[in-house]
Amino acid sequence: MKKRRKPSKPRYNRTRRSDPLLKSRRRGIKQANNQTEPSRSKINLIARFIGVGLLNTAVGYGIYAILILLTVPYLAALLMATVMGVIFNYFSIGRLVFKSRGGRIVFVKFIAAYGVVYAINAASLDVLIKHFQFNPYIGQALCVPLSVIISWLLMNNWVYKKD
Repeated sequence: MKKRRKPSKPRYNRTRRSDPLLKSRRRGIKQANNQTEPSRSKINLIARFIGVGLLNTAVGYGIYAILILLTVPYLAALLMATVMGVIFNYFSIGRLVFKSRGGRIVFVKFIAAYGVVYAINAASLDVLIKHFQFNPYIGQALCVPLSVIISWLLMNNWVYKKD
């Protein structure tokens, strides 16, 4: 006859949800993840903005360069390129960067923001061409970084601002 083993006390399983130590560790991990989440999402947002911005810049600068090549005056070429680019930019920035389909208010803000970007870009371009004798291609290329910064600030802090 075999000896029957006396049942021992069940061991405490640390993987159980009822384990208070494990629960506190999970809370600590969640809190740590929540602290890094906003910075991680902000970095992702900036990365998407830069990626989509490169595409938008290529389209806008391409239109501008073609118009200059067709002997359109540089400020008129910049205005036409901006107007054509705004529609493309509205959909690409709104959907791909800020994941928003917008609406009338967002569209009006978007147009106003690009109006500000255009005004600053046009003034800068005019100074570079008239006072520093840059050609229109290089002058506009030098204006792009300022336009990108202003665009980012307006889009992130005003047009697509989460209330």
